[in-house]
Amino acid sequence: MVHLLVQILRAFNKKFHLYILKELSYILLLSLVILTFILVMSRLGKLTDLVINKGVELMDIVLLIVYSSPPYLTFTLPMAFLLSTIVTLGRLSTENEILALKASGVNLRCLFVPIASVGIIISAVALFNTNFLLPTSANLFRDTLLNVLKKGITVDDKEGIFNDTVPGVVIYIDRVDTQTNKLTGILVSDDRDKDEKQTISASNGFIHLDPATLDLSFILYNGSLHKWEKKDDTYRTISFKDYTFMINLAKMLPPSAGVRKRPFEMDRSELKNAMRLAKKDRIYDLQIEIYKKITIPLSALAFVLLTVPLGIRRKVEGRFSGIVYSLALFVFYYMLMALTENLGKTLHIPPALISAIPNTTIVFLGLYLLRNLNVEEPTKTSQMFKFFWMRYLEKTK
Repeated sequence: MVHLLVQILRAFNKKFHLYILKELSYILLLSLVILTFILVMSRLGKLTDLVINKGVELMDIVLLIVYSSPPYLTFTLPMAFLLSTIVTLGRLSTENEILALKASGVNLRCLFVPIASVGIIISAVALFNTNFLLPTSANLFRDTLLNVLKKGITVDDKEGIFNDTVPGVVIYIDRVDTQTNKLTGILVSDDRDKDEKQTISASNGFIHLDPATLDLSFILYNGSLHKWEKKDDTYRTISFKDYTFMINLAKMLPPSAGVRKRPFEMDRSELKNAMRLAKKDRIYDLQIEIYKKITIPLSALAFVLLTVPLGIRRKVEGRFSGIVYSLALFVFYYMLMALTENLGKTLHIPPALISAIPNTTIVFLGLYLLRNLNVEEPTKTSQMFKFFWMRYLEKTK
């Protein structure tokens, strides 16, 4: 008889775990796609002029979107997991399914099995993304963006027309040899500097892009430079045998467009190389980034301990209270991260210790809430949280 009851309980737990996984996975994928898409579009929104007005091909736009995703997955993976867990458990609690489990004598700690399983998967994916996929995608995004910029001002298919893609610069090429990339009959008008305007003409030349400095160079031969200076109101003409006219592609974009690699987009070897070249006040920040490549992905596991007790206690505060709870917790996590980083830098605390504080705080907070997981009465903490939440809802009605 006891054996039969054990088998029934195991079958029930298996079906219940699959039910939780199904509900959790749907909200997780939906929230992950929405959050990542919003953040990616906010980044590409800074390139609107380039994408819309410069005739960028659809495939390049798709590639820019794909390569922009990994930097934001670092944040949206744990955030989507946090949101989906609280919303799922909150719905079960609201519809009295949690109450039914308690009445059946089921220990609510069984909820950790499916949720922790998803948390482990999310952390593993986040670790792979942060340490391998992100650095690679950052390089690919940079290369694609530079190719888009170069296409905008390339002269391969712009013979005999005035090209004004670069703000303040007009380029005219009479003829292009596509086999040798030799340019013939070149005219450049540069009005970027209001105090100094110049016009360059050359019989022939070449184009070269330096991927390190992002300088696009027009190497010109046998021509003349006509320069007007506002300060002295002077006009000069200079003949040359060879002259290099440069355009920095990075200056065509806002700093946040991501042409240059940011520290969190670097892999461990790149960060260590940057540390060797960095100034003393920058070394600590780079050390923190190395440890954050582990601690941020592992935040999903820390959230497991917190979301279960918090989610099942969320009753009827409102339809969107789970979203509010999730955003509040995520904001708290990143505020704590920023605070501890500044504190560690000021007090010279080891970066490894500082990086572990946010996850450790979440774990201890979760363990505190777990003490009364199977108790019917809410804890003082949840009562206080609910009190302020209900007052907020009353004011918004």
